[in-house]
Amino acid sequence: MAPKRKKIRKLPPVKTNDPFLKEGRVPDYKAPEELLIYLSDKGKIMPKSRTGLTAKTQRQLALAVKRARHLALLAFVNKAE
Repeated sequence: MAPKRKKIRKLPPVKTNDPFLKEGRVPDYKAPEELLIYLSDKGKIMPKSRTGLTAKTQRQLALAVKRARHLALLAFVNKAE
């Protein structure tokens, strides 16, 4: 007997709500107030499933956040209250 194949569950595509794509620009590390929208309260970068960004913009956003953190424009970790 042939082994049973596991069913692969397909997830429905997530609608993109990408303001960067609509305006035709890329996330910029020099605008940290713009990047704060995409960070959680702990300072982590939110996944694209929650932000609605495209994969390309999500990669650009991650790079911009990392550059801003390196230049001390953004904190690495937000202090817990």
